Amino acid sequence: MARKIPESFFKAENVVFVGYSKRHAAYSRSVREAFELRGSKVHAVNPAPGEYDVKVHTSVNEVPGSPELAVVITNKSRNAELLAALAAKGVKRVMFASSVSADADTLARCKALGMEGAVVCPLQALGGGFHRFHGWVTGVPKVGIPK
Repeated sequence: MARKIPESFFKAENVVFVGYSKRHAAYSRSVREAFELRGSKVHAVNPAPGEYDVKVHTSVNEVPGSPELAVVITNKSRNAELLAALAAKGVKRVMFASSVSADADTLARCKALGMEGAVVCPLQALGGGFHRFHGWVTGVPKVGIPK
């Protein structure tokens, strides 16, 4: 599944973040803030009720407009319904944070639905420290903050 991912893959005005988590709040917040620093509007999605640090939609269908990019941090068992909803929303690129979220079949399904898919932690391109080091090792481009 490894492939060279262009810097443009990570750039989007609107991002839908599926699986925004209370349990992994620090990671979710780091990903959201990394996109926001680059000018993206992030729409968090999680069907679980509760208190979050931002407004969280209960489904992709509630997200306004047509986000270009989706960040998915869920179990791949939910992907059939999720990918159909993302494609219907007009999403063009889907970033799965790990192999827990996607496999080769998932990426093939993205392609069949007209979306480009990749398995990559967003912080490898957008973050710093260990995440960025891991991105450098695996060839993920660093996405800088616009001036």
